Formats: sequence, structure tokens, C-alpha cells
Amino acid sequence: MESYSKVLSNDQLLEVLFLSKDATAIYTSEHIVIEMANDAMIDFWGKDRSIIGKPLEDAVPELKGQPFINMLKNVLLTGITDKGDAIPAETMRDGKLQTAYYTYEYRPIKNESGIPYCILHTASDVTDMVKAKNAIKETELQREALDQEQILIGIKEEQQKNDFISMVSHELKTPLTSISAYIQLMQSRNLTDIFVVNTLSKVQKQIRKMSTLISSFLNVSRLESGEIQLNLSHFDLDKVILDVVEDLRLIYPTNQINFEAGNLKLINADKDKIGSVISNLISNAVKYSDLNSTVSVQSAIEGNEVHVSVTDNGIGVQAYDLEKLFDRFYRVTSQQTKTISGFGIGLYLSAEIINLHKGKIWAESDYGIGSTFHFCVPLAS
Repeated sequence: MESYSKVLSNDQLLEVLFLSKDATAIYTSEHIVIEMANDAMIDFWGKDRSIIGKPLEDAVPELKGQPFINMLKNVLLTGITDKGDAIPAETMRDGKLQTAYYTYEYRPIKNESGIPYCILHTASDVTDMVKAKNAIKETELQREALDQEQILIGIKEEQQKNDFISMVSHELKTPLTSISAYIQLMQSRNLTDIFVVNTLSKVQKQIRKMSTLISSFLNVSRLESGEIQLNLSHFDLDKVILDVVEDLRLIYPTNQINFEAGNLKLINADKDKIGSVISNLISNAVKYSDLNSTVSVQSAIEGNEVHVSVTDNGIGVQAYDLEKLFDRFYRVTSQQTKTISGFGIGLYLSAEIINLHKGKIWAESDYGIGSTFHFCVPLAS
């Protein structure tokens, strides 16, 4: 059998140890005597080389009460390596006791019989990394807190805005109702002046338009405050469409609105709110179409739903506007829409009403040719 002579002397081993970038120490005996420590480890302890040869608890007394000496004794007893990351330790730095963080490894060195006779201790100071991570975490927590605060502020501002809209809408409705009553009173008289008759008719038409806008604002406020309730009943959807179409034919006599009622289409819904959706879709179709153009309304049963569509031959909607049409206060802006009144809440309200009915609403359009607005609601079970 070949025999090997020792390659490195003790002095050479120590020289290699001192070249290590990690703080390194070697301990012997059950008293954890510092057999050797390089300068990096001496600096970690805040000591000088006079501590070499002393038990660790005597050489570095501030370690008493901390778990490290018992951990080292346990490694020597069991022969099992102990290691950890970012462990806090209190050591002397700049003449005072300070907490620093270390990654460490206590590795037992065993003889031929497998019995540990010393411990190799390596360590790295990761205090700066721990502080940086803590700073990042603190920043993230602060940002999350700020985000939460902004959300709460946004909710409060939104509620204040809704309260303001509701208050103003109520205040506007009162005088408008009085004006409308006076106009109706004048219209009930036998007026002979054609100009006055026509003017009163136009004024009444504008009052209706203003009343619709105010009601829309009120509904937005109620909807976003969670105050809108559905008054459900069973009814024939075609009958509601027919009633709405007949009313709108009187309001828009210059446009042709086509609808043919078919077989019974019974739904369980809020009749007034579904009627307002149909009215809004048809009114929009007329507003964005030429005079004397045709608006076509259709309804059909498809599976367990009723599908309603309103088609016009108007200016159409460009693709990038389609997905935003049902957003609150969103209006298509173009040269053609500048003269058309509205606040961009009709379609938003219509979408919310259909959503409350567990239905869906969408639009299709060929720009410059026309649009079709669709909605589906479930049939009554």
C-alpha cells in the first residue's frame, strides 16, 4: 500500500487560511478554544490576536447569553455541520456593542475513526445586504400603505362627487317640473297664434330632453351608491319595445323606426329600466343618423335568452372607440359628433342595467356605414 507524506506544514496551512476571503477560525476541545483565526474573523469579533489560544467565551465575552458557543459545542458532540444565513449576532464594533448579520458554517473535522477533533468556522458579514432588503421591504410597505390611502381617498372623492351630482340633479328637477307645468297649462288653452303654439312645443321638447339628462345623472349617482333596486316582474319584452317605439316615433317624426312584435318573449325583469335601455339605444341610433334615415329594431329568442338589436345607417363607430362606448362619461369625439348633445352616460347606464339583469350588451359597427347595438337578457324560467 502506498503511503503519503504530509504535503503542507502547519505554517503553510495557516498561510492558506489567512488568504481566505471569508472570516475563518478553528476551535478545539470541549471548551471551544480558539486554535486559529484569520484577521477577518478577529475583526468580526472586534478583538486583536491576543485572544488566540483562549476559550471563545473568555476571548469574546459578549457572546455569553447568545446561542453560538452552545451551537459549537453541539457540533463537536454530534459531528453534524451547522450553518445558517443572515443570523444576527452582537459583537464589538468601534468600541460599542452592535448587531450585525452573518452567514456561517460550523463544520466538524473528524479523525480516521470519525470522531470530531476540531471545528472549522467560516463566516461572511451580510449586514449591508440585510439592511438593504429591510429598506426595500419598508419602502414596499410604505408604498402599499400609500396605495391604500389613495384608494380610500378616491372612494371618498367618488362618494362626494356622487352626492354632489345627486344634490344638483334634485335641485334642477324642481324648477324644471314647474316650467313644464306652466307650458302644459299654456298649451291647454285655445291658442290661435301658430308661432306661439310651435314655440311652446319646441320648449316642451327641450324640457323633456333636459329632464332625461337630469334623470340620467340621478341614476348614475344612485347606481354608484348602490341605491338602484330592481323591481322585478314578468312581462312580454316585445310589448315594452312596441310601447317605446311608439313614443319615440312621436319625438323623432323625421326618422323611421321599424319594429314588428313577434311571439311572446316573457322575461322576469325591471320593466321601466329595460324600457329605458331600449329607449336609449334607439335615441342614440336616431341622434347619430341623418334625417329621414331608418332605425331597425329586432328581437328574437336564442336558447334561454332574448336577443334585442338596434341597427342604424348612421356615422358608425371606429374600432378603437367600440370597447370604450360603455364607459362612464365616454363620448366619441369627431367632427361629426361635435354638434350632438350628451354627456356619455346613457350607454354606461344601459350597460349597468343589463349587467344587473345578468345579461350582456355590446356593439358592432362599420365606420361611415352604420352600427348595431345588441343586448341579451335571460328568459323567465
